[in-house]
Amino acid sequence: PDDAHLTGVVLRLNLNGTAPADNPFFAAGAGIGGQVGANVQKVFSYGHRNGFGLAFDPTSGRLWSSENGDDSFDEVNAVVSGGNYGWVQAMGPLSRLDQFKTIEANLSTAPTSDGALQQVRFPLSMVAATPAAAQAALFMLPGATSRDPEFSWRYAVAPSGLGFVRGPLLGTRFAGTLWSGMGRTTNLTGGTTGTYAGGALFAFKLTGDRQRLDLTADGRLADRVADNGTYPPPAGTAPGTTGFKFDGRESESLLVGQGFGAVTDIQAGPDQALYVVSSTNNAVYRIIRAP
Repeated sequence: PDDAHLTGVVLRLNLNGTAPADNPFFAAGAGIGGQVGANVQKVFSYGHRNGFGLAFDPTSGRLWSSENGDDSFDEVNAVVSGGNYGWVQAMGPLSRLDQFKTIEANLSTAPTSDGALQQVRFPLSMVAATPAAAQAALFMLPGATSRDPEFSWRYAVAPSGLGFVRGPLLGTRFAGTLWSGMGRTTNLTGGTTGTYAGGALFAFKLTGDRQRLDLTADGRLADRVADNGTYPPPAGTAPGTTGFKFDGRESESLLVGQGFGAVTDIQAGPDQALYVVSSTNNAVYRIIRAP
């Protein structure tokens, strides 16, 4: 990662832009030296694709992120020091590698026969053949750990801005929950109606130790993947769309709001209300508990 290729990473910096000495790859970067080594020293985690949202848990201090694929396996991640999250070898759990490759190959609009994964230097043909081979192919800096996402959608839905509820204003159901907006307005609700949600909001409960997402309320999510996607396209799907992407099936238990447009940020205010920023609706929404 020289200055021209420092992508797919979360950087942790001192206020003056230098690398903290307790960063996970500080020593490794010192050994590499030069521009590349200096950048490695700044890396907190890597293997990320197209990050749209970041939020710190106010209780545990853990960083959470949302990532967009192209056609498949958008993710919600618990970002840990030294984590390698798999890109460009995979999106989603490594166990779903075959689905990742199949979806990207079928839906890619790139001129190459095997798709370009939005990355000209790394066509789909370079992705490993098996999960074990993909694991072995990951570039592992000293001390790095391979991480699967906490949650993913089989077909892309474009999770975007993230934020945590602080305080009891929204009631016990939503206390401490992590909320995600969507980066586009063409997300479909679950079920068979195929109606556009116009920009959905999802809420995730966390485990008691605040280290993972608690998905036990919906047995379909025991594998931590929403197996969405329908064919033929549901009624109301816009012309020209694939019929796979942006479907909300197996996310119904997470859906808490619709019509918020493309959400760029979610923040808890000093009044404990949740504030949602919509770039497409040119609005900031204030969310409180209904009387």
